[in-house]
Amino acid sequence: MDSSSSLLWHGPAWFAGRSLPGSAGPIPGLSADVDLIAAFEAATQPPSTLPCVVLVDVNTVNALNDPQMFWNWLTKNIAALKTDVPVLLLCAPGTILPQRPRADAVLDSAIPDYTLFDIICDVQRALMRSEEARLRRLSFGRIPGYGTAAHYKGASGVLVIGMGGRFLQVQQASQRKVEVIGAFSQQMGEDYLAQRAFDAVILDSPFDETLENLHKLRMDARFASLPAIAITEIEADVPTLYRAGATDVLKLPLSNADLQLRLAAAIRSGKRRRLADKTLAESHKWLAQQLTTGGVSQDYYARYLKQAGAALKLRGLEIWEMKLLPENFSKANASTLLAPNLYGTVLSIAAATSREEDLVCFVHDVGPIAVLKSERGKENLQARINAILGHTLL
Repeated sequence: MDSSSSLLWHGPAWFAGRSLPGSAGPIPGLSADVDLIAAFEAATQPPSTLPCVVLVDVNTVNALNDPQMFWNWLTKNIAALKTDVPVLLLCAPGTILPQRPRADAVLDSAIPDYTLFDIICDVQRALMRSEEARLRRLSFGRIPGYGTAAHYKGASGVLVIGMGGRFLQVQQASQRKVEVIGAFSQQMGEDYLAQRAFDAVILDSPFDETLENLHKLRMDARFASLPAIAITEIEADVPTLYRAGATDVLKLPLSNADLQLRLAAAIRSGKRRRLADKTLAESHKWLAQQLTTGGVSQDYYARYLKQAGAALKLRGLEIWEMKLLPENFSKANASTLLAPNLYGTVLSIAAATSREEDLVCFVHDVGPIAVLKSERGKENLQARINAILGHTLL
């Protein structure tokens, strides 16, 4: 899954103690970021405009006279939002973390701004991918007897790679229905990852080994977005581990309560990723099959457009529908117009260029269509198809 260092939807950032990286204050025409602590102390409600992120430094909140009252207030306001938004908690070792609101990510306070921003973008996309998977299941149904790759199968699990000696602590901190498996080496870990699904990986090795393990995980497309928690004793290592691709970094010593909540956040994120991956892979296969059977029915397609449009509208976004017909693209010669496999070629280009959550399909009596979630995606796809068709003899 490709990553993106840009926000998929914009809006005011809700923050407490640490603002959204890169925020330069109010932008004309857009709502200003919301200082949650100031709003809480003034007994006012945040504006109804959907935020791009809820970012809270837990230590700042714990310094308040009544932290629990703040957490209750914030949980209530998040629940009142029109749709899901990223909720990120920042903390230091030994910080007392709240049970609510449920965080999409729990991160060390030492995380660099540029890495924090990338993680916010990744969580935004994870939410939209899960939403897209749900919409496709509702619109198109399932494929009877569809097979699933091994790394999608299995009950909820956590893989601990390395011999740092914290396997039992992880096992005790994990939820009862989560299976914890240990791997002595990276090679053993890769074997386990290929055989069954895991919701998160914990890297409990010396610093150099952890860096190498992170690099190998992130170079494998199957596990590029798998939550990976690195463990370290040295604070100076934290930014480096985040840059290498760690989802979270735990500094020693670890308290069971801290480990439990941070592990729970990683497992929730990993489970959502795995279910979305599985559904989108199934959908991709089903949509490809429709090319040989006349295409997706117009009723199915119309139902998807209606539901997807309503979901995007809640985030202030809109659908960009693009008909992938020959007349919409530049061509080097007339042979492309006569090529019997042109539709298949264009669909293949579109599928390879678009993101997984962009719908690429053949609609009955309409032709090939791409449904994109951003105008920039439409421009990129148009340019890519033009470049390939303009230099390829079909």
